[in-house]
Amino acid sequence: MEEITLQSLVRRAEGFTTARVRDDLMMLHVEHGAYYSLDPIGAEIWQLLEQPGTVQHLVDQLLQHYSVSPEQCQADVLAFLGEMRQNGMVQIS
Repeated sequence: MEEITLQSLVRRAEGFTTARVRDDLMMLHVEHGAYYSLDPIGAEIWQLLEQPGTVQHLVDQLLQHYSVSPEQCQADVLAFLGEMRQNGMVQIS
C-alpha cells in the first residue's frame, strides 16, 4: 500500500449511506454490513471529500476553521485518512 502524502489524491469510496445524528455522522456500507461513526471533524472531512482532492487541500480547508498548527493538522489528517483507507472508506492515489 502506497504512503499517503500531502500530494495524494483522495476520493470517497462508494456504497456508503450516511445520516447525521447530532454532531456526528453515522455511516453504513450496506454491501459489507460495516457501520462507522464520525465525529464532527471527521464528518467535515467526509463532506470535503464530496469532490476528490489532495490531502493538502483538506488540510488547507480545515486550517481555515480550526485553531491548530499546520503541522498538527497535517499529522491528524494523514492519520485519519490512513484509518479511513484501512476501513475501505476512501481511495488514495
